[in-house]
Amino acid sequence: MKFVKSLLFFATALSFNAAIGQEVKDPILLEFSDDTVRLSEFRAVYEKNNSNFQIAKSTPEEYLDLFVKFKLKVKQALAMQLDTNPAFLQELKGYRSQLAQPYLTDEKTKQRLKKETYDRLQTEVKASHILIRVEENASSADTLAAYNKIKKIRQQAISGADFADLAVKNSEDPSVKSNNGDLGYFTAMYMVYPFEKAAYDTKVGEISPIVRTSYGYHIIKVNDKRKARGEIRVAHILVRFNTNSEVDAAKLADSKEIALKDPEKKINEIYENLESGTSFEELARMYSEDKKTANQGGELPKFGTGKMIQPFEDYSFELKNDGDYSKPFKTQFGYHIVKRLEIYPTKSYEEMEGKIEKNMSRDAKKLYTTDAVVARLKKEYNFSEKKNNLTPFFSLGKVFEDKKWSGEGIKDKDAVMITFANQSVTNQDFIDFLIKRTADYRQVDRKTLITKNYNDFVNETMLAYEDTQLERKYPEFKALVKEYHDGILLFELTERLVWNKAIIDTSGLEAFYQENISKYQWPERVEANIYLANNEKVAKKTYKLVKKRDNKALKAQDILATVNESSQLNLELEQGKYEGGANSFIDQSTWLVGVKKPKAIEGKFGVVEVVNVLPPGPKTIKEIRGQVTSGYQDYLEKEWVSSLQNEYPVKINKELLKRIGE
Repeated sequence: MKFVKSLLFFATALSFNAAIGQEVKDPILLEFSDDTVRLSEFRAVYEKNNSNFQIAKSTPEEYLDLFVKFKLKVKQALAMQLDTNPAFLQELKGYRSQLAQPYLTDEKTKQRLKKETYDRLQTEVKASHILIRVEENASSADTLAAYNKIKKIRQQAISGADFADLAVKNSEDPSVKSNNGDLGYFTAMYMVYPFEKAAYDTKVGEISPIVRTSYGYHIIKVNDKRKARGEIRVAHILVRFNTNSEVDAAKLADSKEIALKDPEKKINEIYENLESGTSFEELARMYSEDKKTANQGGELPKFGTGKMIQPFEDYSFELKNDGDYSKPFKTQFGYHIVKRLEIYPTKSYEEMEGKIEKNMSRDAKKLYTTDAVVARLKKEYNFSEKKNNLTPFFSLGKVFEDKKWSGEGIKDKDAVMITFANQSVTNQDFIDFLIKRTADYRQVDRKTLITKNYNDFVNETMLAYEDTQLERKYPEFKALVKEYHDGILLFELTERLVWNKAIIDTSGLEAFYQENISKYQWPERVEANIYLANNEKVAKKTYKLVKKRDNKALKAQDILATVNESSQLNLELEQGKYEGGANSFIDQSTWLVGVKKPKAIEGKFGVVEVVNVLPPGPKTIKEIRGQVTSGYQDYLEKEWVSSLQNEYPVKINKELLKRIGE
């Protein structure tokens, strides 16, 4: 659904920003019900969405039609009070939070962290870790218990205990069962920032200090560091293991009714063909069981460290030259042969900068959205503080460590602690903040603890206030939030009245199908078995078996099993219903029931067996449900817009459109 929403917001080019700063003479372009749209608003929207960067531009008249429909739909959503729905408010809050980030960011710190990340991308770290889980909001007791546990484990590791054994016995990372704590090689932006920093700061063979992340406490052993391998583009041939369902079916059937392949034998036969000079691309097209890549000669998108399962990565990067290929190897998916196509060294900082910023972790982003921003805001808002108010907090005794503490020991709770921008923050506000914190009160000196929490309190208070001022200070931000507000409303209403209705309203869908059945017709088709042989000799043998199979009561799968007894590469079987243009072998065969002599097309030898000739007729709704549903949605959309135009008649001053572009 998020993908659909992104289409709604952007792909339709309906970004309805309010005009920022109306012209002195700004006539009304649209009137509907009690709403109006001025020329400046429409001009701003139209010009934004028909800039020089737009591929498909529209005239003002064409765009106005989309604009009016959008406005009418949003008006109905507001009339239905969808903007008061808690789910809507929560979603808008999330989008607004994302939009606010650039306004709550320190650019100098951001640039430093981006360059630091780029420098780290030049090196890959191989590390193992041990995790003791503790929630970010865990109690003091739980936090202390987790800290003491990881501290004890670290001491054992430093004293020479085997790190893998310690991980198996103690780590609370579920993957330890399969990797003994070994994370393999990784590079920057693959781990949360504190973990990444510790891994890069620790020397090979050493144990890191204790690291706290959102998952809990870690210690990291750095096993190796190497120069980054960059990215690589490869092709592969995959022979999958037999699935559980295939194995179960074979057990229930006669031995030859369902033919189970021998994947190891098949990949080795493919490798022998490769060594004999058959091209990798041809073998991939013929035999690879990765259907998404087989027709492209097995080619995969380029990838780098951490993107593929480790055996596949290692075999790929170990190939020395473009065009080299590996011996067969095994992964959890089956057997592979991989061929190197091209290697890509790490790109320049300028090429990588956008990706780095986009993918920096939440922890790293926090570093440039706090202290530096707060320092600027303090000046802007005449920040003043009375640090003497902290003295009673420094003196808090054992009562402070009680989970039920609610401010005991602080006498003047209404005393003002901070002032800024006509805001007053009291001791009670700080008390409330401390109650929610989960700091380890027993481990840290009281003054140190209070000072740290006070600084966090000031930062959060200033940033929270600034967040409330963004719409006032930045008109473009206000307009962007409005754009998302209207976009979410439109999505929710369209989902309710069009998309979901077309799926749920089965009787309406059936009626639409019957009314439009003339559009949903099959041409003449054939039901056929297509036997694809790897050479002419096998094709002729297959043809003879198919010719005789009525007498011997052989099924198509029996023929497949018989022909493939000597080699898993001999024969493949396709079965289905085909219309003209769907299959080259079908197109070159006569459409009469029976088996056709072998034909060679593009290096493949095919034997076609026409089982039945199917006359033209309507497609069943089951066969084309997706197509019918899409048509019904279009119908519902048109009916909806028509009803809105009747309910809210629109007056348009079309003469004003001539001013657009002047």
